Amino acid sequence: MLVTAALWPCALQAAPDQPAGHLTIELNKVEQTAQGCRPVFLFGNQTGHQLSRFQVDLVLFDPKGVYSKQVLLDMAPLYDGKQVLASFLLDSLACNGIGRILVNKVPQCQNSSGAELDCVQLLQVSSRSSIPLEK
Repeated sequence: MLVTAALWPCALQAAPDQPAGHLTIELNKVEQTAQGCRPVFLFGNQTGHQLSRFQVDLVLFDPKGVYSKQVLLDMAPLYDGKQVLASFLLDSLACNGIGRILVNKVPQCQNSSGAELDCVQLLQVSSRSSIPLEK
């Protein structure tokens, strides 16, 4: 499952065709529902380019650090200078059953001209929740 991310500005060296800037994922909060846990994420794009393809592979671990679940989120399009709020239901999983969330990889990250970007390098994660979001 998907958990926390941060919005911290940072200067990065850009490779050719690689935008300078950053992407942010913040785990804003988690809500316990009758059906399961609902994490709420805030995604931000400050790369200088619209991302026409952007997928994030999240791995959830229980409080003891044992693998619990894996989730693939497709957040495209992600417009430059824009933040997007997203939530999803982790059915049959209680929020207190999540110890941390790992951004395992970014399997797809392309700008609007179709160029592949190293979005892992551009990614900054944080959490406002008690559940850490890591990369």
